[in-house]
Amino acid sequence: MPGTENDNDENGSPPPFFVYYNPRIHSLRLMAILAICIVLALIPFWVENAEIGPVLVIAGIVIVFLIWAYMTGSRIRDRSPQVVVDTNGIYVRDWHIGVLPWDQIDFIAHSSSVRRGIVAALTRSRRGPYLLFKFIQVPKVVPSTSPPLSWLQKIWTEMELQEPAIMEYGLDAKASVILSAIQDHIAYWQSTRDETSVEATIVSPHPH
Repeated sequence: MPGTENDNDENGSPPPFFVYYNPRIHSLRLMAILAICIVLALIPFWVENAEIGPVLVIAGIVIVFLIWAYMTGSRIRDRSPQVVVDTNGIYVRDWHIGVLPWDQIDFIAHSSSVRRGIVAALTRSRRGPYLLFKFIQVPKVVPSTSPPLSWLQKIWTEMELQEPAIMEYGLDAKASVILSAIQDHIAYWQSTRDETSVEATIVSPHPH
């Protein structure tokens, strides 16, 4: 379950907020993937005199689905935090950029208040509620794998960071709850800064 370690720190700052994978959602996805694999594997037996070409194509598709199943299964067992919100900033595991300080974020908006352009809507899938971010400067991506997979991971992540977002689907906290935790920490961070500073992260609240 998402949550915090303590109600409040001794210095009055909000407690860290942690978000994890939702095992139930990923278990359902895994069962659906395996069901598709079974159906695909049975197709050659249902067709009389099946030619080798189509059978190889189906076998290739099954292999891709099995890889997807393995990745989904690993998320069921993974209890590492996927999102951490604290006084230092925000950590999103999929971004591969470490902790992003609050002063490096221009604005944060809930998907219910975002109007996306046609190109962005067609090229980037956004399933369900999400939080959209805009960075002051795109951080350097640090891949978590070794070459050659690290090259693909770096390319993919840099593409995603052109429109960085935290997707609610698959996580154990709603986007609105994560946004609320972010608002608390940004409010505390701004209260501890020099009063003469005019820079501030803009947070677009979730409409009620």
